[in-house]
This record gives sequence, C-alpha cells and structure tokens, in this order.
Amino acid sequence: MLGTAAGLRLVGEASSGTEALQAMGKVKADLVLMDVHMPGMDGAATTKELLAEFPDAKVIAWTVSESSDDLLRMMRAGCCGYVLKDVGPAELQRALWSAIRSESPVPRKMIPEVLRRVAEQTPLSHSTGTVTLTSREMQILRGVAKGLPTKRLAQQLGLRVPSVETHLHNLFRKLNAANRGEAVSTAMKLGLITLADL
Repeated sequence: MLGTAAGLRLVGEASSGTEALQAMGKVKADLVLMDVHMPGMDGAATTKELLAEFPDAKVIAWTVSESSDDLLRMMRAGCCGYVLKDVGPAELQRALWSAIRSESPVPRKMIPEVLRRVAEQTPLSHSTGTVTLTSREMQILRGVAKGLPTKRLAQQLGLRVPSVETHLHNLFRKLNAANRGEAVSTAMKLGLITLADL
C-alpha cells in the first residue's frame, strides 16, 4: 500500500519494537508507522524510545484497535496521529501527508469519546494564565476540533493557506500545544470548546 504513495518512499520495515529501533538507527526515517500491539516492547514504549533518540521523526500509530485507551496511550507517548489499518490507500496517504504538515490525523469516529475522556480529567494544575483567543483563532480552533485540514479551513474562512498557518501557530503558542491534538485537548480543559463544537 505504501509503495505507491506519491512523494513518499518506504525505507524499512520491522516486526517488533526492538527491530524498529535498530532499523531507525540505520535509515533515520522522517515518518514512522507504529503498530500499537507488538511482541516484546509495545508501540507506546517503542515510540517513547524512538523519539528520545530521534526527536525530529514523526510517528503515527497504525492499528486495528479502536480503543480510546490505545489512542490516548500512543498520543501520550509522542505519536502525532492515529490511523486504523482498514483505511484505503488514499486515506492512508492523506494521513501521512497530514502528519508531515504537523497536523494530527485521527479517525473522526473516535474523536468524541477521546475528547469526552480528556474533558473529564483533572483540569490543568500548572499556571496557564487567562488564555485569550481572537474571534478568528476561535473559528480556527473549532475547525481544528472538527478535524478540518488547513486547506479546508482556508476555504471555509475565505483565507489564504499561509494566513491559516499563521493563526494555527499563534493558537498553538497561546495554548502551549505542539500539535492539533494537544491544542484541542487543552482548549477542552480550559472550557474554550465543548463537545457541541464538534
């Protein structure tokens, strides 16, 4: 399935976490598809170790599991996205390119359950101060919560893609977030958005 992805080249494969770490030392891939459940070291442990050694790599969980536990565990380990193995080639390719653009591809059907669980967690205990977002940043945030890609956000808001990217950068900075998933999670904890915004 990956062999035909335009602009992407498969540089290695591994059947375990240990093999993945060894292979990464040789090929230094930019993007890694990581299974959640593997023999020996699982996907979350492998992801943590891999990103500790190769912090510039992007890791996407690639799995059959629709468990919100698995999704949250992988995202906490440092994955930038979560893709189900039953997606077709075109959808997988879109997810890979989303990750390359620092977006967080996640199955839409899993988002409400994950956000509900995040919202139920203890509010942020460290000082965040008062987060003030402009009306445009709130529009962008709601679009991000709905899983809209940057280009679609630009079309809906009548903006150029670079303008949306600037707003996203400012949004991430204000929310102290590294990616879309963290931004939505933090916004939920702060009460800036609710499940009704999805």
